Amino acid sequence: HSRAWRVAIAGASNDALANYAPLGFKSLYLGDEAVISPSEFSLDGRAIRKVRQSVSRLRKGGYEVRVLSTADADEALKRELRVVSEEWRGNWPERGFTMAMDALFLYPDTVLAVAVGPDGSVGGFLQLVPSPASDGYSLASMRRRNNTPNGLMEYLITESVSWAREHHVVELSLNFAVFADFLRADGDAGRWTRAFRWFLLKCDRLFQVERLHSFNRKFFPHWRRRYFCFERWTDLPLAGLAYLHAESLLTPPGPWVKTPDLAAR
Repeated sequence: HSRAWRVAIAGASNDALANYAPLGFKSLYLGDEAVISPSEFSLDGRAIRKVRQSVSRLRKGGYEVRVLSTADADEALKRELRVVSEEWRGNWPERGFTMAMDALFLYPDTVLAVAVGPDGSVGGFLQLVPSPASDGYSLASMRRRNNTPNGLMEYLITESVSWAREHHVVELSLNFAVFADFLRADGDAGRWTRAFRWFLLKCDRLFQVERLHSFNRKFFPHWRRRYFCFERWTDLPLAGLAYLHAESLLTPPGPWVKTPDLAAR
């Protein structure tokens, strides 16, 4: 405040609101974090059959998943993972500032789940970082090559959950689904709720809001609400713009974004 700065918190948990409110913070619902409990997760049952089929298809296709720490990854593997990451991103900027830690090989105790194809090449990978809020891990990066079979990410997540169960990990946090409550609204919802859901679906082509939410729902996670907190209602427009900029949602795609030089890597 002495420097005329205002404070906002993105991704605040429901429990944290009780601490922010006495300090004068307002709050708005931002979305839901999808959390899997490895001890409860199962591929049994009709409801999750599509994920089970994806896992079976990838295994029959000769794919396997190797889980290792970043410290155990040699330079050749790191180089290949960087190429996969750049191919997946293309011209799009890195996104996910609030609920993700996407920088590769930077954080201590990071775990990599790497999908290796029948020819020995990397088809995709996940990066899992320890969660400071629980005895668990958070999905930080999710990358794949363009020519890999459908269902590779489902296979990677399922194998990561199996690894987490074997290592007594309490929970595995997946992606953050923005405004998930509105996306789950049905025809009985209020007019404004249905109108906002329509708007979110129209934005899906650019921001993949519904696609990410639908992907999370495949695993039947627990939904943990997250909030955007700010000091004054008049701060909301500027704080909202700052949040969108931090998430790289205001960065223009296409020729304005420099394409990484894959050959240089």
